[in-house]
Amino acid sequence: MYYEKALDQEKQAPRLQKKFWIVLVDNLGMAYGLTGNLKMAERIFQYGIDKDPTYPLFYYSLACTYAEANDLDRALLNLAKAGEYKSNMIPGEKWPELATDPSFERFRENKRFIEAANKFLR
Repeated sequence: MYYEKALDQEKQAPRLQKKFWIVLVDNLGMAYGLTGNLKMAERIFQYGIDKDPTYPLFYYSLACTYAEANDLDRALLNLAKAGEYKSNMIPGEKWPELATDPSFERFRENKRFIEAANKFLR
């Protein structure tokens, strides 16, 4: 609820530094995803991508959202985009641990996922 309100306020009158705006969008999307509202998580991460199309963790989080929805094709597409923009992380952020992320558990033995994960980790 607080993240939604903050994002609504930010849309009306932007005040946040870019890194704080990214954290706000990411946290709101994650909150939706963790509560099972995958459609809203998708919408929030897509909003983030629309506003900052080179920030990699929006794509990663969107990939997680699609993985949770059992949509391997869209998950892999977004993992590839995340890897493409890897150098645009906020200083101090850590690259996600794809091998242990529970969102991808169902795909751990999938050949296409394994190939994509190996590319992602490079």
